[in-house]
Amino acid sequence: MRPTLIDPTVSLADWMSAIDGNRLLCALTLPGSHDTCAYTVDDRLARTQQATLDDQLHHGVRVLDIRCRHERDRFAIHHGGIPLGLTFDDVVRTCGQFLARHPGESIVMSVKDEWPARDCTRTFAATFEWYVAQYADARWHLAPELLPLRAVRGSIVLLRRFTSEKPLGIDLTAWSDNAMFDIDNVPAPFTIQDEFRVPVPASIAYKWHAIDSLLDLAPGLCGERWVINFCSGTGMAAPPVVVALGDAQHRGIHERLVERLAARSEPSGSVMLDFCDWKNWCLVRALIGCNWSR
Repeated sequence: MRPTLIDPTVSLADWMSAIDGNRLLCALTLPGSHDTCAYTVDDRLARTQQATLDDQLHHGVRVLDIRCRHERDRFAIHHGGIPLGLTFDDVVRTCGQFLARHPGESIVMSVKDEWPARDCTRTFAATFEWYVAQYADARWHLAPELLPLRAVRGSIVLLRRFTSEKPLGIDLTAWSDNAMFDIDNVPAPFTIQDEFRVPVPASIAYKWHAIDSLLDLAPGLCGERWVINFCSGTGMAAPPVVVALGDAQHRGIHERLVERLAARSEPSGSVMLDFCDWKNWCLVRALIGCNWSR
């Protein structure tokens, strides 16, 4: 695979600092991690990452997929009904500390209401706002519109996947299940591919077709729409590690994607990866390099 076009003097922890601050965030190619915190469990159907959140940030991942259960007016990090042993406090502290040390960066965080609430006296949105106030050192961008990178450096940009009675971040509550879809009722429209059902390893080829189709469209959409392309998938006979890495009979998504990016380095939107540290973060590096493509 050819090297990325990132400035060799810029570390992966600071790659956004080399980007023109006038570029819109949605026009950038952003490496992301699907179910970011599912590195704490050994269940093959639940585990989607190997690297910790801090490692992901320091190696260039900039879009986080954070899933919470609202319990006793706090957020526990979950994968479906499975608790991951982390709290939203852990996530916000880690992100705030990273941005304090790397102020030229920005973190995009999708926050999802993942599982039915338990023993709560307030809404999910109210508890989220409590976290924003509680951790004042972590700067949030909670406006609904997209701004240029210079306006969100040092900030966490909220993609909201929970209901709120008042404007709070970018509203993605119209998310469709297991589909490629558009969200147009927001100041910045979105095109999202999240076809996650991969029942058997033979279905990996269909999942790749969905990813590849949106990669084809992305250069013409980025900047006008925010493109989010999920490379993740799962099924009882095809757990996330098999979908990502393949098996003896089937090529995984990672191998296909690395070939695609080597052949065509072009704007790709936000690309959400399972096991994003694969082969020394080569997919993250390749996606970052798309920001310097001609």
